[in-house]
Amino acid sequence: MDILYIYVFLLSFLSLEAKRDDDIYCAVCRALVDEVNHSISLVDSKQKVQVGSFRVDSKGNQKVVEVPLARSEIHLTEVFETICEKFRQYGNTKNELGKKSVVRMVSRDGRPLVLKDIHITMEGMKLLTHTCETIAEEYEDQIIRAFRDGELAAVEQKVCGNIAGYCSEEDLNTPMPEPGPVQESQKVEDKREDEEEEEEDETDEGIEEEEEESENKDNKEEL
Repeated sequence: MDILYIYVFLLSFLSLEAKRDDDIYCAVCRALVDEVNHSISLVDSKQKVQVGSFRVDSKGNQKVVEVPLARSEIHLTEVFETICEKFRQYGNTKNELGKKSVVRMVSRDGRPLVLKDIHITMEGMKLLTHTCETIAEEYEDQIIRAFRDGELAAVEQKVCGNIAGYCSEEDLNTPMPEPGPVQESQKVEDKREDEEEEEEDETDEGIEEEEEESENKDNKEEL
């Protein structure tokens, strides 16, 4: 019975592996690396964090060193806790080679983008999120280690190409599809909000001036 169970499990696993779309896995892996890279860029490069070393000095004290917070294991581990949620903002498209790829539908500050040649379904977004989770679960440690020393292109090559084997050299040399511009309706909305903020600032300044004039007048009357 146990042998039969193992046999069925292996068949299921091999079936899933056979259905895996390498183009999508390559694209999601590259997008995942890019999202991690963006998260690193948001942290002040001057921020440091203390980390312990396994080395002990002659007095039996553990050596503590300071490293940049942005690329530290502590920060990157936190980044990975929510990184795959970002793939709810991605849709399916094709790259310059005509291969399946992915692209953002929403800007990183939450504004809707113009969608061109993008295929969007709830099932598709769930699949992209699941693909990200699969990659992160298997290669999180390697990605974190790669980002300690390497930049974006080097991490893509090392993780998505050399280690995971999702991307060929040709894939990695092909740019990821560029997100579209912000939708015009959103630009109008942003402009309206900016104008309202300016009006509020002008109103506040006017009120402050009136209060100051009134206060000066009261002071003169008291004199």
